[in-house]
Amino acid sequence: MNHKKRMAQLKEDLEHPFLVTEREDLFYLLGFQGSTGFLLVFPDKTPVFFCDGRYATQAKEEIKLEVEIQEFRDEITKNIKEAVSGNGYQKLLVEDSLKIRFYELLKNQGLEVAPVSSPSRQMRMIKDEEEIEEIKKAVRISEEALKKARSLFREGVKEKDMALELDYQMRLLGGEETAFPTIVAGGKRSALPHARPSSYSFKDNDWAIVDWGARVNGYCADLTRVIVIGEVDSRFYQLLRIVEKAQQLAETIIKEGVKAKEVDKVVRSFFKEEKVEEYFNHSLGHGVGIEIHEDPRLGPKSEDILKKGMVVTVEPGIYFPDWGGIRLENLVVVQEEGNKILDSLPLLL
Repeated sequence: MNHKKRMAQLKEDLEHPFLVTEREDLFYLLGFQGSTGFLLVFPDKTPVFFCDGRYATQAKEEIKLEVEIQEFRDEITKNIKEAVSGNGYQKLLVEDSLKIRFYELLKNQGLEVAPVSSPSRQMRMIKDEEEIEEIKKAVRISEEALKKARSLFREGVKEKDMALELDYQMRLLGGEETAFPTIVAGGKRSALPHARPSSYSFKDNDWAIVDWGARVNGYCADLTRVIVIGEVDSRFYQLLRIVEKAQQLAETIIKEGVKAKEVDKVVRSFFKEEKVEEYFNHSLGHGVGIEIHEDPRLGPKSEDILKKGMVVTVEPGIYFPDWGGIRLENLVVVQEEGNKILDSLPLLL
């Protein structure tokens, strides 16, 4: 990854030092994979990375940029204050997601602290070709894992056992971990969009929603398919076609310059025509990258504009209590004209 280019881009619009604390942004900017660290980026000076003794050696191994690495033992806000003041600054920009307690500690050091929307998080919305390749690898591993586990989806098998098998296959195929807790929901439990795999055993007239994804080299995949266990009723296939059509309509209009909320609106309008709008109870999609849920958001309140290089899910679903639900999810890259779907498995398995 071109961390040098990312750091230069981050510095371009900075007028004051900016403190990065989010783990995902530290990985994005530095390649650092530890759980705790503090990166102080100056507009015109060498960045300073603060870490405790647990990560001093790891930081030196993983960070290839010209960065001053400082190990701290006392209150970290004192070190930050000294670095900011020592370089001639008084104002410090911080992420608007920063915990209030830490924000107050920085202020108590005498700094002028200003929360801002994280510029590094904004940068992460646009993926470069190398990032997209890593996401593709995660998708391929995820798809191959489901292919290997597919034959085990049968009557009498428990949801939680299938989730474990799918997780195992993703790790076996090269995934460093799962991107999020795998969802396997059969029968009426498929009406729970974020169902936790349970001891429910599949029946011979069931289907299962499977929402899964691997993480590879720090980047995530996120897919959803429906697996038929046995003979299902005609209502299932009727609703499946509706959800599939909704997904296709969304993918038809996704391209650079389109408002994210307009894509969501197209799906809701179609569901309204089909008289199932009330059963669609979540947003259409979200960005995927280092985090499984990133900006942009494809929802009715989103203010995001789609841009080339964004990677987003398209996941319409309808859920009927005491009957079940159907959700289909593709992962797509926004292009200047149209988009490219990264996954290739059939929607129904």
